[in-house]
Amino acid sequence: MAKFYSSNRQQPFTKAHILVAVVFVLSGCSDPALSLMNDYAARLGRTLALEIQDPAPLDLQPLPSITETRAKIVESRITMVELVATRACGLDLLLGERNSSLGKVMSPSQRLKYELEFLKQVQPCLTNPDIAPELQQKLSGLALEKTAQIDQHWRNFLQQDETLRQQLHPSRSLSAPNSVAGVVETMQALHSLLGLKQHILEQNWQKASQIDPELALEALYKANTLSQMQQSLRFSQNWLQSLNQQLEQVDLNLICPAAKHSGKADILNTILLQYFIAKVQVYFAQTDGAYQQLYPLLQQLYQGTALSHSIQQRLEASNTALKAELKRHVSWWKAVQQHCPKT
Repeated sequence: MAKFYSSNRQQPFTKAHILVAVVFVLSGCSDPALSLMNDYAARLGRTLALEIQDPAPLDLQPLPSITETRAKIVESRITMVELVATRACGLDLLLGERNSSLGKVMSPSQRLKYELEFLKQVQPCLTNPDIAPELQQKLSGLALEKTAQIDQHWRNFLQQDETLRQQLHPSRSLSAPNSVAGVVETMQALHSLLGLKQHILEQNWQKASQIDPELALEALYKANTLSQMQQSLRFSQNWLQSLNQQLEQVDLNLICPAAKHSGKADILNTILLQYFIAKVQVYFAQTDGAYQQLYPLLQQLYQGTALSHSIQQRLEASNTALKAELKRHVSWWKAVQQHCPKT
């Protein structure tokens, strides 16, 4: 794993992440997607003699906090003598790792890995003739206890891991136009975690322990696709809603007096074809394409957790609202064309 990555080593979230978040009002032309939308809006503004206003910031309710979602799990203890005795079945190294100074501050992903590895490695100990019956009985009880607790460890991982929570916050940048970079890697990471979820449900500790959740986290962290997709959906919806509200105030008679075609209508038609249909609409379709591939996996992964509602609001609700604004925008263009018929 690359040194720069760790779900435990990222910069901690500031109070701004805990309080009500606000969708970033992007500025300047450094963001290609924003530049594309600004160019389209500016051309409409010049043609219609309309000063296009920036959209107002959009409030975003915070995710349930780590404190709210943390499951308190009772720790079971094993004595040093018992730990040494498990050397006969190879469990001593794993138990020693947990009892080390680093083991006591495991991240949620590391703790999940440990619990799954324990459930796999403890099985041979229960029938090993070199393990005393009393210790076998204690390990058997410990295995049953950890089996009952594994769902709590899984939920702690999903709801507390900083990399996963980062992906559920909107990014500071939009997804790049004409790019699907990171979508495949993100899909693979989500499929890996869903596979892990399924193995846990089946109590297949052998297969579950073979999936390293930190590899999936690293892929999500590098791609940052979910965070950018969320920002693109929310910003685009808010931007288009603001633009629609302003365009709908335009008197179409100023474009085509007496409902007759005009040179201004020709300019608008060029903007429609070359900038909205060829660029802006294509970008919205690209964002929707990523959403259609990734959101169902994310929804399935978080089903039944305290974060599922927030995910639905941040992604599904935003995508639905964007489609509604897109339909509204197309209706405005149809009204312009109907009012300015070509002879």
